Amino acid sequence: MADESRTVIEALDSIRNVLLSYGGIEYPQLANGPFEQVLAFNNDEHIVLKDPTTLHPYFSSHGILTDLQHRPLPGSKVETTFPVDLKKLPDSIEWPPVQKPPFDSPPVDNAHTTENGYSKQAYFFDGGANSLVTVGPSLPKIAPLKNGGAQFWVGSIGVISQGTGKYEGVRGMSVYLGSGYLEVWPDSFEEQAKILAAGFTALVTTYFKLVPKKDQR
Repeated sequence: MADESRTVIEALDSIRNVLLSYGGIEYPQLANGPFEQVLAFNNDEHIVLKDPTTLHPYFSSHGILTDLQHRPLPGSKVETTFPVDLKKLPDSIEWPPVQKPPFDSPPVDNAHTTENGYSKQAYFFDGGANSLVTVGPSLPKIAPLKNGGAQFWVGSIGVISQGTGKYEGVRGMSVYLGSGYLEVWPDSFEEQAKILAAGFTALVTTYFKLVPKKDQR
């Protein structure tokens, strides 16, 4: 009977945790330690390659935030930028070599994983009353598809640089992983740049682990 009671209690705790997260972005059940907070949400973004014919092109994106069930979060928005070297864009179709075991010890062959740049992301919640800004390395990858299109991914590791409202003074990091589907992906670099400059939709998932200022020394 004791085992059955424990099982029921564990099941109820799981349901409670799901209900606490449902419709929001806070996931306390994923925190490690008594002070850490975990946020998880989606970004619906429109990404455009700006100034592709200049010496300083960059990706610029804007959009709204949603919960993980893809319901919009009222008063939210995201703004990001990713300066790029277009000469390195063809490297985005190159993938890392097969890694050799053992996988829990060196060596690590990081070929085709370090030709990246740096980006910054700003997330605004509750009409801008609360916000988080991150900066860190980003890595784009492209897989040409059999139908003539391409799947585009970009992953970013962000370190929190600042926050406002309830996030003022927080410390922590984020992971940003987005993808876009490009219906047409020409072979020529010039035509590829035109497609990126026209803009495309990206669906992004963002994951934060942070500690509030009040819990820091």
